[in-house]
Amino acid sequence: MDNQTYTLKPKIAYGLFDWASSPIPTLHATFVFAVYYVSSVSPETGSAEWAWMNSLAALTIAIICPILGASADRNGNRKTWLAIMMGTGIVATGMLWWVEPNASWMWYALILSFISIVAMESLFTFYNALLPSVVSNDKIGSVSGFSWAAGYFGAIFCLALVLMLFILPEQPPFGLDKAIAEQVRVTMPFAALWFLVFGLPLFFWIKEPKIKTHSLSILATIKQGVKTAQTIPGLVRFLVARMLYADALVVIFAFGGIYATNVFGFTQDEVIGFAIAINLTAGLGAASVGWLEDRLGGFRTVRLSLICLIVLAFVVLISPNKAFFWASALTTGFFIGPIQSASRTVVARIIPADQRARIFGLYMISGKATSFLGPLLYGILFTLFGTDRAGMAVAVVFLIIGYLLLGRQQPGHH
Repeated sequence: MDNQTYTLKPKIAYGLFDWASSPIPTLHATFVFAVYYVSSVSPETGSAEWAWMNSLAALTIAIICPILGASADRNGNRKTWLAIMMGTGIVATGMLWWVEPNASWMWYALILSFISIVAMESLFTFYNALLPSVVSNDKIGSVSGFSWAAGYFGAIFCLALVLMLFILPEQPPFGLDKAIAEQVRVTMPFAALWFLVFGLPLFFWIKEPKIKTHSLSILATIKQGVKTAQTIPGLVRFLVARMLYADALVVIFAFGGIYATNVFGFTQDEVIGFAIAINLTAGLGAASVGWLEDRLGGFRTVRLSLICLIVLAFVVLISPNKAFFWASALTTGFFIGPIQSASRTVVARIIPADQRARIFGLYMISGKATSFLGPLLYGILFTLFGTDRAGMAVAVVFLIIGYLLLGRQQPGHH
């Protein structure tokens, strides 16, 4: 690897890409469009439809990511795939502008949301695989933490702009009509444009190493990825544990805004305020734990974060009122950033250079293979008990099982 790839510009571009991409899932999948869909487009059965759509998206990601990751390794074209997924995510999200607040737009909204979620999640297979080309192995924790933090702060900045420009003003700009929720709908093309502008430097400033393994078919490449994972002690166990605690985070992200709205009667303005606050604590967590990771190690950071998340998520679940919910949810946010950043670091440090994208393809499976289960169980428990608290209990259970499976042994030859 030549030294010029370890200069400052690629690191900035890497962090900027996280800053660029995070407003789309934050505004679309969690806090603005998801709440708009459940409250205005399909108020009767929206929660269940959103859960089913999330389940299907997660299943699709689990199927395509390892195949695409293997193809990217085989042809050395991670940036090409990254560009394709980025373009798809931008177009699908921007087109949600036309979703009006009535049930006739249900299918249009669900199909485009599905495409957006699949594209925005899949691109992380290629983005994660670029991390070791940006920074030397001993500094991966810092850059990983910095980019996660940049993502959270990008989401906060974008949420704050959206709130001040579109949601709060009595008379929104550009002649937006509040009667048909245009001040909410405009957030989708806004987030898409944001991604386009800030995401582009990555393609100019990060040089992809030319490692190709043309000799193998894509299926053989996936098999080789699985074999490689099996040769690294403890990696498979780690990926299975991560699968479960990632499922818990999927539930928290997919239903956080909906939970606040349905259980504590949050308004759209309050949900965005809550979103800004929780992204702030998650960003602070990711930023402050980056340096801790480089000292403590990624694995210990994961274990510590998991213990804290289990305790705090349980407190969120039994919160008696809005103030209690605010305090416990914001503290929970602090440990969401570290667990995501540190999990990526643990894997990035121990995989062979020529198998990065395919192992990160498996890593995406471990984040997605069963993640349809969370929304599915949420929907079932919500239907059985008629409360979002029952649905959110799924997250606590998944966190506990993930921690038990993780064990004490760090993966890799250490």
